[in-house]
Amino acid sequence: MNYRLSTLFGLGASAILTVLILVGSRNLQNFDSALFGYTVASVIAFGALIFRYALWLQRPATRTYWKRGWQIYLKREKFVQNTGIAAKTFAGNILAQSFILKRGFKRWLMHFLIMWGCIISAMITFPLVFGWVHFELEGDIGYRAYLFGFPLQLMQGRSITAWLTFHALDITAIMVLVGCGIAIHRRLHDRGAIALQQFLLDFVPHLMLIAISVSGLMLTASSLWFDGYMYHFIALTHQATVIMTLFYLPFGKLFHIVQRPASLGVELYRKRSPEMQQAECPRCRTEFSAQIWVDDLNKVIEKLGFDYTLPDGTKLQDHCPQCKRIMRGISYANLPDVNEPVFLGVRAEESKEEVQTKDNV
Repeated sequence: MNYRLSTLFGLGASAILTVLILVGSRNLQNFDSALFGYTVASVIAFGALIFRYALWLQRPATRTYWKRGWQIYLKREKFVQNTGIAAKTFAGNILAQSFILKRGFKRWLMHFLIMWGCIISAMITFPLVFGWVHFELEGDIGYRAYLFGFPLQLMQGRSITAWLTFHALDITAIMVLVGCGIAIHRRLHDRGAIALQQFLLDFVPHLMLIAISVSGLMLTASSLWFDGYMYHFIALTHQATVIMTLFYLPFGKLFHIVQRPASLGVELYRKRSPEMQQAECPRCRTEFSAQIWVDDLNKVIEKLGFDYTLPDGTKLQDHCPQCKRIMRGISYANLPDVNEPVFLGVRAEESKEEVQTKDNV
C-alpha cells in the first residue's frame, strides 16, 4: 500500500474543499460561524474519505476492475450504448436499490429509507454548513434563498414550499429512524444476521444515525413547542453526534456508500463480456467467459501471491466452472491413504460382527 500517495490525495481533497467553501460563501461573507465545528469536521472527514478511497483503489482486484471498467466505458464506438447501460444500472441498482428488492420488500424499504434519508439530508446540510446556501428575511413574511450569493425566488413564510424547505431535515430524520428501526429489528430476530453480525460493524452505524435523527428532531421540538428549552445543550449534542459519524464514515461500514458506485464499471464489464473474445476451457473445449475477464482474474490472483498452476501448465482459472468441480472431485478421490483406511472410526478389515460386538460392549 502506498500511504504517501493516498495521504497526498486526502490532503489535496481537504484543500480543494476549503477553497470551495471560501469561494462559495463569498469569502465567508455568507458563512454562519455557529456551524464552524461542522465545517472543520466535514473538511477533515472528506480528506479521510478520499484517503481511504485511494487506498481501496490500490487493492489488486479493485484497481484492475476499476481501470477495466473505465476502458470499456470510454470506447468511442460503444460510448453511447455504454452510457445508456451505465445510466440504467445507476437508476436501478443505486437510486432505486432494485437488486435488494429481490431479497424482500421489507429489506428494500429499510435500505431505501436510510439511503435517501441520508442523501437528502447531506444535500441540504452541507451547502448550508459551507455557506453555499443561506436565507434572508425580506419584508415581514418572506424569505429569499441565496445560492453561492445569487438570489433565488422569494418564498412566503407560511407557504407549503417554505414549510417543506424548513422542515425537510425533520422529514428525512423520520425516514432514517424508520429505516434504522427496521434494520435493528431484523438484526435482533433474523437468525442469519444474528450469526454473522458484529456490534461495532452492524449496530454502531445505526445507533449513530438514530442519535443524529433524534437530536435533530429535538431541536425542532425545542424551538417550536418548548420556547427553546435546553436548545443549546441539544445543539451541542447534535453537533457531537454528527461529527463522530463524519469521522466514522471513512473507516466504518458506511464507507460502502462511497464504494457502491464503482459497481457500475463491473456491471458494464459483465454486460460487454459476451461481445468479446471468449475463453475456451482446455479440458472440455467449452466457451464459458470472456478471455479478457479470465486474464484479469489470473493477474489479480498472481498479484495476491496465489499460484493455481496445474501439472499440464494451465491454471485452474482457465477452466470452466463445471470442469473445476469435476477436477476437484477427482483430486479428493485420489488423495493418498493414511495408514489404514478408516470409516467412522472402524478399520476396513473389521467384519460387521466384530463391529457389532464392540458396540454391544
